[in-house]
Amino acid sequence: MGVLSCSGFTTTSLAEVYDVTGEIITENITSTLQIGTIEITAIGRETGETFSDIGSLVGNITGTEGMFTTLLSHVSRFSQGNSFVTQDDKAVIVGINDYVDSVPCSFNIVETIDKISRGTRFFQNITSANMTAIGTVSNCPGNNENHFVITGTITKD
Repeated sequence: MGVLSCSGFTTTSLAEVYDVTGEIITENITSTLQIGTIEITAIGRETGETFSDIGSLVGNITGTEGMFTTLLSHVSRFSQGNSFVTQDDKAVIVGINDYVDSVPCSFNIVETIDKISRGTRFFQNITSANMTAIGTVSNCPGNNENHFVITGTITKD
């Protein structure tokens, strides 16, 4: 928490930055729907307040930007009523992992998450997000799992 001074008045800023780490594993249910788990830890830089839990994750493809960028939204739900919703996440293909009959079916992805549109309990009052998920997406026969490692920050009031 920072201290702000303005015209002789001193106030304390309530904003807290949290370092976020975690892992995500999902399965492709349809061509636009992924369902799986998210394990996330967020630690406040100033207060040390910690959130750490494993929850469910539902991802929906909402559009595309060009040939290599997919837009997504995600709903993450955890125990004790903690949840958040992201919008306009950008997943960019940065490489190909595997082929079936000369057709790519597994990809290296870098996903940017910078808009948390809704949150409850711990995730309430998030004012900014700057997270990156790096991993793979696969729709190859016998390998329908997507794996990501997530890092970054969230700021909440």
